[in-house]
Amino acid sequence: MEKTKLDHETEDWLIAFLSGELDEREEENVRVWLEASQENRNAYESLMKDYLRIRWVQENVQIREEQAKKIIFSSLKKKRNLTPYYGVAASIAVLLIVTLFFFIREDKQVVSEKLVVSEIKPIQSKAMLVLSTGEQIQLTKSTQKIQEQDGSVLKIDSVMGVQYDALSTQRVEKPIYNKIVVPRGGEYFVTLSEGTKVWLDADSELEYPVFFSGDFREVKLKGNAYFCVTKKNDKPFVVRAGEFSLKVYGTEFNVNAYDLQNIETVLVNGSIGFKANISTPERMMAPNELAVSDSRTGQSEIHQVDIYPYIAWKNQNIVFVNERLESIMEKMARWYDVTVFFQDESLKDLRFDCNMRRYADIRDLFFFLEKTSNARFALNGRTVVISKK
Repeated sequence: MEKTKLDHETEDWLIAFLSGELDEREEENVRVWLEASQENRNAYESLMKDYLRIRWVQENVQIREEQAKKIIFSSLKKKRNLTPYYGVAASIAVLLIVTLFFFIREDKQVVSEKLVVSEIKPIQSKAMLVLSTGEQIQLTKSTQKIQEQDGSVLKIDSVMGVQYDALSTQRVEKPIYNKIVVPRGGEYFVTLSEGTKVWLDADSELEYPVFFSGDFREVKLKGNAYFCVTKKNDKPFVVRAGEFSLKVYGTEFNVNAYDLQNIETVLVNGSIGFKANISTPERMMAPNELAVSDSRTGQSEIHQVDIYPYIAWKNQNIVFVNERLESIMEKMARWYDVTVFFQDESLKDLRFDCNMRRYADIRDLFFFLEKTSNARFALNGRTVVISKK
């Protein structure tokens, strides 16, 4: 599509139209202008896509205003040289950051009618607890107490998740283990016996001792988890994911180990040392760094990053910054427990910037993705089919 550079007066006029600030006569003038030429329609369509992208970040955010600004303008800066409309988009971003809500002129029902409407429940707190005896307990919203075979008392609460009573835990030489299994479409929170807090993402598992004995506090992770580790200088905390391991003494970090050949570790504060596998030397990380490790080859890279997109899920937000559609839909499949099918492989490489609540209807995301790309989303039962328009 050929893009035309708009003068500032026309830019301001179209922004006012998109934000619903014009009266009926002025809106009619915009429609006349759009009908005047294909060039005008192309310019408006490009502007509208930028508007929707940035509006999506602002309208659905529950993140801090400064964080929203950082994400928006970082994305715009990268794209400024690719299209003449990012000067316009920056103006829209300023407007949207100040304003809490804008009404989208396009009716969402138009997009929804293209979908075979099915109720896809957003992510919810659900998991299964596996005791040392092998007994499996579904972690529901009810409050209950369970006693392990060593006398330890576990409290299951609808708000606080699983908590271990450290005072009731017996000091045994051979520890007994519990495991929390979170299915697709779920999430869960656990407080370990020594006070460490763990947020578990969908399709994840955490295995841990009821009481930590020995020189280390060691847990095993499959999937994605955010840790807030209680500081104990004499007993470091160790997370293992396959052959990958990291050691901390008291800090906050996120480990994404869905793919053992692409383990992502983000450090929020403190310091940690990690090993891609048992044969590699330990490497240290500083706050606001991302480490990407391949436990098979032992290779790893460390980069300075804006960590928020990597940990937003823990605060019930979904943030994508220049992320491939294939990666986005992999996350949606876990969070909403759906199956995704691409009819056109080239669509996997589309990239998006957006923010939404994890509890939002999945069709809200499809609406945004359709309006800002050439992809079409059809929802049939729990299957999402993605095709070209």
